[in-house]
Amino acid sequence: MIVMLTARRLKPGAWEQFRRAWDPGGTRPPGFQRAYHVRNIRDEDEVVSFGLFDMSKDEYRSWRAEADAEEMRRVDSLSAFVENEHVSGVFEVVDVVEE
Repeated sequence: MIVMLTARRLKPGAWEQFRRAWDPGGTRPPGFQRAYHVRNIRDEDEVVSFGLFDMSKDEYRSWRAEADAEEMRRVDSLSAFVENEHVSGVFEVVDVVEE
């Protein structure tokens, strides 16, 4: 399982524009399960976005090699609504804690 995660501070009032740019439609990466956007309850411009993907590191690298230009255009588009990024990366799930 791969998790793509980014913690950002949006420009004031930019949530709707950011959300549209984040998901412009089209094909999702392989193995896409779901994505979450969570907002800080004390500061609605602080947003953490993460997606869960049923894929291996090698499958991620292969997809990224094929889709890099398209993904960079999407990120450039949504960046217009971002003040700064705190953390961004692709993570491999190494442990799951369940109820």
